[in-house]
Amino acid sequence: MLTLTLAHTNVYIMNSLEGKEDLNIHCKSKDDDLGHHVLHINQEFKISFEPNYFFGTLFFCSFEWGNGPLLYFDVYKQSRDYYKCDDDCKWYVKKDGPCRDELQLDSTYNRICYKWNP
Repeated sequence: MLTLTLAHTNVYIMNSLEGKEDLNIHCKSKDDDLGHHVLHINQEFKISFEPNYFFGTLFFCSFEWGNGPLLYFDVYKQSRDYYKCDDDCKWYVKKDGPCRDELQLDSTYNRICYKWNP
């Protein structure tokens, strides 16, 4: 019997806020609530999982700092991230949105920044 498995994936969320403020995050998937966490500047939170074979894996987080609004972002959306992160996705959270180094077709990495979810 042939068993297909996908590579183990790690998602790292790093506090890279320009004002060196603490970052409050709360991450979830459809099945798991990973709880609330406070990240000081340059601290990171790690999520480890096995992606779904049918490309349905999704992890999303809320982000808040200072007196700002609650912001949301999908930190792992398998259809978007599976081929761009290799086995590790590392997000650098900034006030304008999260950024990461994405694998390009020529095997180099470029820093790409995203907007917060609407």
